[in-house]
Amino acid sequence: MSGKIKMTAGDNAVFQRRRSARHFLFSKTETGQLADDRRKLSDDAHQLLQSIYPDLLRDRGFEERALKALESVSRFAAVVIQPDPVGREKTAAADAGADNRLVQLADILMSVCRTQNGMWGVMETGKLAGFFPEKEGPQAFSLVRGLQTRVAETTRQTVRVGIAAYPTISYKRSDILTNATKALNHALFFGPGSAVIFDSVSLNISADKLFEKGDIPAAIEELKTALELDPSNVNVHNSLGVCFGIQGNYTRAIEAFQTVISLEPGEYMALYNLGLAYLLTRKRSLALDFFLKADKVSDNAYEAAFQAGKLYLEEEEPETARNYLERAAKLEPKFGAVHRYLGDCHAANNMPREAIAAYRTAIKLNPRDAAAMSALGCLFEAQGENPEITLVFCRESVGLAPENALFRYRLGLQFFRQNRLTEALQEFRKAQELGYDATEDISQTEDRLGKLAS
Repeated sequence: MSGKIKMTAGDNAVFQRRRSARHFLFSKTETGQLADDRRKLSDDAHQLLQSIYPDLLRDRGFEERALKALESVSRFAAVVIQPDPVGREKTAAADAGADNRLVQLADILMSVCRTQNGMWGVMETGKLAGFFPEKEGPQAFSLVRGLQTRVAETTRQTVRVGIAAYPTISYKRSDILTNATKALNHALFFGPGSAVIFDSVSLNISADKLFEKGDIPAAIEELKTALELDPSNVNVHNSLGVCFGIQGNYTRAIEAFQTVISLEPGEYMALYNLGLAYLLTRKRSLALDFFLKADKVSDNAYEAAFQAGKLYLEEEEPETARNYLERAAKLEPKFGAVHRYLGDCHAANNMPREAIAAYRTAIKLNPRDAAAMSALGCLFEAQGENPEITLVFCRESVGLAPENALFRYRLGLQFFRQNRLTEALQEFRKAQELGYDATEDISQTEDRLGKLAS
């Protein structure tokens, strides 16, 4: 198997995908494939290594000894090496083969260290690590290329390697092995036999993992550091804006998205995210402007078309809204909300059959869409459907969203029209409490109940 090495060459798109949670768009790396190998070095493997290398150091003991030896050195590089997986079998023979390959890898690493005055050790997870004094990143990369070639020739297997160097911006010496591990995670995106020097993308990936865990402040710190390494990395600026947006710090989010646009005016995600940030700060005109710009940049992405359609609908321009929403529905047909808003457009345009079909689709895709349920109940009532059917939908909407005043009011109307006045009065009063002006309806219902009582 080839020991081919792949570098990033600035080609971030290799491992990025756009991900939307119906919120900000995140330049999201596939961190799901980066689940750290938490398996500890097996006892058999450790005993085997220890029997061959009696002075072998592990984990913190190795790192502390190496850093102590490097105190007088002004620059050095660290590498973290991980054997690429071979099949999925977990047999005893497979384990023994893996242990033997680890020993062969250790022997090759030790040989490289001898010729380069380096130091090596083993990490608890079974990854090997090395320190090379007086080496910068590119020099360490050349060493790694030779090591990977020898491993491939000797074992017919490949290894992935992360490389980091000291000094790098404000990082301390004790941070460099951790940075090499982050570079190793970065290398995982490029397949077997790859190697990466720690850079801003490595930090973006690290930030993504923190983001996945919900540790937004730590993700922000990683992204800020990434910008120290590469101030022009648009994906990092966008990710930073998303983190600020999730925190509700829209001023900082807007600044980050504006920076992306200044660096790359046609960046869809930043245009969309800036529109969303303006929408969340109630600057609707600016929001629509950026949604339209984003839609013009990428007319095959549904998010901007959907948001533009919603805004046009809220501005009582249902025909214009329909054009955007229909396109959004074609681009993302399984997104229930777009069908619900299409139903609203059709209802506003006095197209009840089309509206009913759209609401049905919305509910099929999202059975908990209370707004579609409520609207469908009202349309069925207007079309002369069985009153019990209309009640089912209106009741269901209130069950799903009991604090929605409009849904309460609509349910009250259904009860009133079916002469179920006590239930109608209860819903009207609840709607009034929740902020819907049902004063006339309450008065009318109370009058009719009074007449019945007398």
